[in-house]
Amino acid sequence: MTLPSPPPRVGRQLLLLALVAIITLLSLIQPAPASAARYMEIAIQDDAVLVGRLYYNRDYALNQIRDLGATRIRVNLTWVDALGPHQSRMRRQPARVLYNWTKYDAIVNAARARGIRVHFTVTGRAPRWATGNRRVGVYKPKAAKFGAFARAVAQHFRGRVDRYSIWNEPNYKGWLQPMRKAPRIYRGLYAAGWRGIKGADPYAKVLIGETSPYAIRKRAIAPIKFLRGVTCTTKRWKRRCKGLRSDGYAHHPYEFKRSPSARYPGRDNATIGTLGRLTKALNRLKRNRALRTPRGGALHLWLTEFGYFASGKYRMPAGRRAKYLRRAFTIARRNPRVHSMLQYLLVSPPRRWAHFNTSLLSGSGAPSPSYWSLRGFARR
Repeated sequence: MTLPSPPPRVGRQLLLLALVAIITLLSLIQPAPASAARYMEIAIQDDAVLVGRLYYNRDYALNQIRDLGATRIRVNLTWVDALGPHQSRMRRQPARVLYNWTKYDAIVNAARARGIRVHFTVTGRAPRWATGNRRVGVYKPKAAKFGAFARAVAQHFRGRVDRYSIWNEPNYKGWLQPMRKAPRIYRGLYAAGWRGIKGADPYAKVLIGETSPYAIRKRAIAPIKFLRGVTCTTKRWKRRCKGLRSDGYAHHPYEFKRSPSARYPGRDNATIGTLGRLTKALNRLKRNRALRTPRGGALHLWLTEFGYFASGKYRMPAGRRAKYLRRAFTIARRNPRVHSMLQYLLVSPPRRWAHFNTSLLSGSGAPSPSYWSLRGFARR
């Protein structure tokens, strides 16, 4: 049956009303900003408890991590630890290199059983037969031998570990020496590690960096200055050697003394309040093709260590520490380039190990105000 058409005037009025209704509806349904809609992973690291199983029950710790709302743990997988003392101290590389993955298998399996993923930082110390001074340590580790180690790691954990980063704090003297040559040494280590891991597990993410946040005289190179050295880039961002590829940049944006929004001095330093310096540097490195993602984009950030001190020289009152920690995670959350933020240490260590205590729980497992603050942030 054909319905009669409305009079022309009535038709125009109906059309106008429909348009008004559509415009009103669209004004109510506004998309949230990209940074507000994006998921940011929350992570924890506490190798002494989770890998070494020292001074606290690991199962309790993993349950508290899950209750906190964290979905990832980071673990430093050290070269000499996987080799063991006998092979690490040999002057020459053994004909057959044997690794013991037992305790790393245990933490990966225990975390996976609770829905928590693992991020391995494949790092030194290096064995005696792989250093420049023939001593177990971090002096001029040999890139090719490290690449073989990284490949062995990825082969063993393929399908169970989906993210790796190369070396821990290579811009800090305690992790890589000699400091004046650290950028060039790290470039070789990273390139070999990237090839080794991707060759064994093409689907795993491999991150560059793991840098400490600022320069310390005779102890640490500013991270952006270090990054220019790694990428053979001048102060004016002119590239002088072949570009590198990475799935992302890992960084430790500590700000121990002040509010997380404080502007730490020095244009080559990058704390939680000055992450813009680092993202601008990564943008420049993308433009000059010195460091890019496999698809040619600028690198995003994984903040793989952070925390405020619960004891020691830089100890903060518990209430301020809780407030600052939540504020720092909020700053990271609002940055669309940040994909993950990690609280370093869960459990307060015994006094003999307490020189770096940024923990959330007491030695007996009692949650601090910082634990509840971060838990509230995660659940929000």
